[in-house]
Amino acid sequence: MPPSHPRPEDLASLDAALSATAEHTATASEQLLDHMVTVGDHATQAAVDGLIDASADVLREISVSARELTLGLAAVGPISSGSAHHDEGIRAPRVRQLR
Repeated sequence: MPPSHPRPEDLASLDAALSATAEHTATASEQLLDHMVTVGDHATQAAVDGLIDASADVLREISVSARELTLGLAAVGPISSGSAHHDEGIRAPRVRQLR
């Protein structure tokens, strides 16, 4: 059973890891799209394009999910690291308290 009051240093570590994951997956998605190849055969090209598009979409979803989790952490309690990874224009989602 997880503790009811997480330690601030644990939240700071998790925030840093999620922020790094969000940045890396967003960058990887863009790099993947930048390195698309042309294979010549129409059917093969369609398969390669579909695979790259699907992979880039998954990487973007991971990035978005990691950013949403960091916002959720901000709603749980203050992060003691003092770093501001969060966009100011985005509101943190409402987090229901565990009983």
